[in-house]
Amino acid sequence: MAGALLFWGWQTGQGVWGVLLAVLLEGARFVRARWEFSNSDLNRISDLCWALFVGTALLLYSMGEDRLLFVFNLAQWLPCCFFPLMLAQAYGNRATMPLTVFSWLLRRLPASPFARRSFNISFFYFALCLLAASASTHANSFFYPGITLLVALALTSARPRRVSLAAWLTLLLLVTTAGEFSHKELKSMQDSMERILGAWIADFFQPTQDPRELQTRIGFPGPIPQSGKIVLRVRPEPGGTMPTLLREATWDAYKKETWSASNNTSADVPMGSGDIVKLLPTNTFSREVEIARYYAGGSGMLVLPHGTFEIDDVPAEVKTNRLGVVTMENGPGLLDVRVLFGPDRSIDSPPCDRDLLVDEKEKPALAQVAAELKLAGMTDRQKIRAVERYFATNFTYTLDPPRNRDPMRDTWLSYFLLSTHTGHCEYFATATVLLLRQAGVSARYVTGFVVPDSARHGDTYLVRARHAHAWALAYNTDTGLWEQIDTTPPNWGKEEAEQPSWWESAEDALSNMYFQFSKWRWNKTSYARYTSWLLVPLILYLIGRIMLNQRRQRRASGKDDANRAPWPGLDSELYLINQQLAAAQLSRLPNEPLLSWQQRLELAFPDSARLRRIFHLHRSLRFDPHGLKKDDRETLRNEARRWLAEFTAQAAEKKQAEASGQLQAPG
Repeated sequence: MAGALLFWGWQTGQGVWGVLLAVLLEGARFVRARWEFSNSDLNRISDLCWALFVGTALLLYSMGEDRLLFVFNLAQWLPCCFFPLMLAQAYGNRATMPLTVFSWLLRRLPASPFARRSFNISFFYFALCLLAASASTHANSFFYPGITLLVALALTSARPRRVSLAAWLTLLLLVTTAGEFSHKELKSMQDSMERILGAWIADFFQPTQDPRELQTRIGFPGPIPQSGKIVLRVRPEPGGTMPTLLREATWDAYKKETWSASNNTSADVPMGSGDIVKLLPTNTFSREVEIARYYAGGSGMLVLPHGTFEIDDVPAEVKTNRLGVVTMENGPGLLDVRVLFGPDRSIDSPPCDRDLLVDEKEKPALAQVAAELKLAGMTDRQKIRAVERYFATNFTYTLDPPRNRDPMRDTWLSYFLLSTHTGHCEYFATATVLLLRQAGVSARYVTGFVVPDSARHGDTYLVRARHAHAWALAYNTDTGLWEQIDTTPPNWGKEEAEQPSWWESAEDALSNMYFQFSKWRWNKTSYARYTSWLLVPLILYLIGRIMLNQRRQRRASGKDDANRAPWPGLDSELYLINQQLAAAQLSRLPNEPLLSWQQRLELAFPDSARLRRIFHLHRSLRFDPHGLKKDDRETLRNEARRWLAEFTAQAAEKKQAEASGQLQAPG
């Protein structure tokens, strides 16, 4: 056991703890005094262990680690969490622990046969130490030899006597050699399966949004699915106004229904004091909004309003690119930030030739529409307003646009512009960007979320996955600023709002509960840092109850403790029978179960009903928590004495008969 604890400390980097626990546990071999733990004491010690386990889990979880890393770190601390229970068995007066210690249900069912069972937890604690050692995230070449040695020592201590030591060591060597090669091959097989399954899953499930490329759903077969999952929680300042559009990503190159970023090189943004990110100089006419969102792995693109110049409370690395996309790396799983934004300026780079490129396949339809609108000769402002009026008066919104185009004649975009005049936001945004480019206005494609009035719940707006949106970003040379242009008909939000599921309110309740828990986990609440201290009074209470109960037991025991058997039933007369049977080679063998010994004696004495009664009474005396009644205890004594008298008489007769046979043999 000490070796397992030392090995655990070595592998997990908890060497001091490993040595301390090993010394405390093995010290029981040199201390003769033993504590008399009652079942209630053991129950409290078990509760203390579980309290330590839960407290450790909460503490590690609140540190904001990756989920997989959290599981490994929690497993590494298992020996410490359950060490009090192992210590109670080592220094207690019991060699086993009742099952009621580990089950609150069995504590309430004392009559259950399982409640009377007990077992030695040393084996389980030994396995727990090895499991914790294997949870180390720092691989080294000593792990396999070390764990093999410990397991071999544990198994050798229980080696069957019928197997010679040489054969046993040979088998251990074969198993160790086979394990050395097999576990490496299994690891190689696991890596191969992960690569194969990863590629298979990628073909069937859409990955997280790539800032370099966006496959639109223009021409998507069937209606666009809508989800009510809450993705953003947005709260404006008191008395402030809510930004209608929240931008996530920007794109500048379109081809075959796919938008991409032609140059996506990101640059680090310098951090100010207090995790403040300054993107632009402070805007005099500023507004403020709070935005909360989950980020898998602590990385992703930030969702921000147009004109953001400052982001507060960002404990992460922040980068931005020429398209105005702000990304985060090595951040928390829940980002709850305060965003300051204003009109006019934005972090988008000045326009370039790429912002005027149009796919050759789309030019005929775009040129036809531009000619109808007479965009040539207009100023940039006039062109933008003409395109907005064109889509507002001639187009409608639908999540399930027609798909009867002739692929030899029309692209999906030209089919939308010249034939159907209906589609969803990706049609409108793409057509707007390319139509403005056709007219000589620099434009980019933007994706993000719209914040409708229907999303308001109290002082917070719940932005859902179905509120994902696309619009255009146009550069107005008259003002020298980038403008957001949303040509999607305003009734699109009403159509999507008609699609919530009947269970959405229940999902929102669960989502809000998880959000509050996540805020505590990621230290976004003022009381988060103090929550773990609530376990301290509980632990002190359990320790106090154990110590107080021990004092009461010592006071109540008095002078009878010296005459009391250390364990109940050790004065059973069955042990006298065992001593008498030694001469007849019928005594109980080492490690032989009691039932097997009884069955062996019944074969040797087939007509002895008294022997069966003795075994039955012995079990009640030895293992029943209530023991034997006074009359039954006297019955056990009398039955044992009679059986011993009969056995002694039969043995004497047999010996005399053998002696008589030897005397007559020479004649």
